[in-house]
Amino acid sequence: MTAATPPRQGSGKSLALLTRHGLSEHNLNTRVFMGRAPHSRLTDAGRAQAGALGQHLARSCRVDQIVSSSILRCVETAAILAECLGVPAHPDDALAELSKGDWEGRMPRDGVPEPIQRELDADPFHFRFPGGESFADAQARAAPAFDRWEQRFKNRTVLYVLHADILAALLQHVLGFPHRKIRDYLVAPCSLTRLERLEGRYLLLGRNEAPEG
Repeated sequence: MTAATPPRQGSGKSLALLTRHGLSEHNLNTRVFMGRAPHSRLTDAGRAQAGALGQHLARSCRVDQIVSSSILRCVETAAILAECLGVPAHPDDALAELSKGDWEGRMPRDGVPEPIQRELDADPFHFRFPGGESFADAQARAAPAFDRWEQRFKNRTVLYVLHADILAALLQHVLGFPHRKIRDYLVAPCSLTRLERLEGRYLLLGRNEAPEG
């Protein structure tokens, strides 16, 4: 990750800021697919990450609103950021994590049957997890929600607190990179991705940036 250097107040840029929630209890178990498996709270490290990001943003740019997934680890992250920044946080069910369905908390990442793994690798954007969603499904619900918030708070700086898969799906939505690249857009907890709103499009200013200490 690179160090985040968002524009100072008064730059005149209209920004959408995207971050992933802080380190959660589920992030400590990387052996199985977790998705929306319930009751995953932030760890102490995750709360510290959210506080560090909030302090960085408070020093470096003006944030007008926070929008987050309604899943607990994002809500907890958004609450810490809201306290640091003195702005409201709005949870949205449509920004919930991509559902891994029957695999959540059960399927080992290295135990996917070979035919299914080939299907996943061949088309990661449209592969639908058994009993769950595909990236295309998640984008179909999250992108309209993102667009609605963007319209509601246009010309303001909005910070979105998201899950890694939803953040990637939204980046594909606004930047239009090839669907096959969807799993290449990895994001660290409480890293910062910055988008500038232009007429009818977005410009990527920075991705997966670490907040400065």
